[in-house]
Amino acid sequence: MQETGPVLVIDDDPTLCDMVNSVLTIAGFKVVTATDGPSGIELARTMRPALILLDMVMPGLDGIGTCQRLKHERGLADIPVVGITASSDLTYTRRAFRAGAEFFLAKPFGSQSLIQVVNLAAQKARGETHDSRHHPRFAAKLSARCHVLDEQEKPTREVMGCTGNVSLGGVMVWLTEPLAQGTMVQLELELPGKAVTAHGRLVWRNDEVGGLPAPHGIQFLGFLDDANYLHYRRYLKEIAAERLHSSNPASRG
Repeated sequence: MQETGPVLVIDDDPTLCDMVNSVLTIAGFKVVTATDGPSGIELARTMRPALILLDMVMPGLDGIGTCQRLKHERGLADIPVVGITASSDLTYTRRAFRAGAEFFLAKPFGSQSLIQVVNLAAQKARGETHDSRHHPRFAAKLSARCHVLDEQEKPTREVMGCTGNVSLGGVMVWLTEPLAQGTMVQLELELPGKAVTAHGRLVWRNDEVGGLPAPHGIQFLGFLDDANYLHYRRYLKEIAAERLHSSNPASRG
């Protein structure tokens, strides 16, 4: 739940605004909405929201321009921005991050994905870390396909690897090719029973081990959809339950 202010939604789609308002209000957030960039910027100035959900495609001043103005204005630059992009066209995603957005949601998105990314952004607003180290980590070896994305959010190549540990905020993954910090990726993880897909950003790489493969830290920025998010979360709960069981002497007879 937010502590420093409301969630500001800037989107010209009233149906989406109503959905976001309903979901986040039930989750305990206060929500205010604006239907265009200029009015959203003015609300941000007067209300100091905890975070901003910003549609990238709007008439007039679009989300990229709005984000740039927010990030260049003293007093607003530190407010986390979640860019909302169409899942069928991810062209705006890279530009959104370059403009200063910290997270993104791909349309169409469900309530679980929305709440997840809003909670991550709220953690950032409170000055908490929001990468994988903020969440409980579990050792897990999963096959991973890392699709490296270009500036138009199109896959350029596939890098194979496997995870070393997993968490709700991200993963440590050993990749056969070193990737630069800040690289945007689409990550496919082979979980038991189902593969899940998440969008992420490489936040660290350890070259000290020497040679390849190299360990990389990937921060999750959003899952493909609610089904992917829920399956991954269920998997983490199963790992946590197994760890608790194995650490309990009574369970070992």
